[in-house]
Amino acid sequence: MGDLTQYFDNDEFECGCGCGFDAIDWTLVNLLNTARRHLKRPIIIKSGCRCSEHNKKEGGKPNSSHLSALAADIKAKNSRYRFLLLEELFKLGFNRIGIAKTFIHVDIDPTKPKEVAFLY
Repeated sequence: MGDLTQYFDNDEFECGCGCGFDAIDWTLVNLLNTARRHLKRPIIIKSGCRCSEHNKKEGGKPNSSHLSALAADIKAKNSRYRFLLLEELFKLGFNRIGIAKTFIHVDIDPTKPKEVAFLY
């Protein structure tokens, strides 16, 4: 565990299986750091980088942006927080957002379609 930024630790973005995969994309981290600063509320990363084995276990797609460290899932425990978080993410230019009951997926994958909001 170590400080990555003012608001995030390295382990938040590392693969959840403990394999050590941590090819963190700094553009993504910096955008999320800015979102956290503007939101003035915690942003908790549920899932960041994933190796292919862990991605399968999590039910991720074979071409998941988590595999290239270009995605993060952010815990969203209630509708008010989800709304405020989404509002900030859109302001910062995120244009690939997935919405689930307990998290918000964001990614900056240049190979994927833009201006999409999908459901889990």
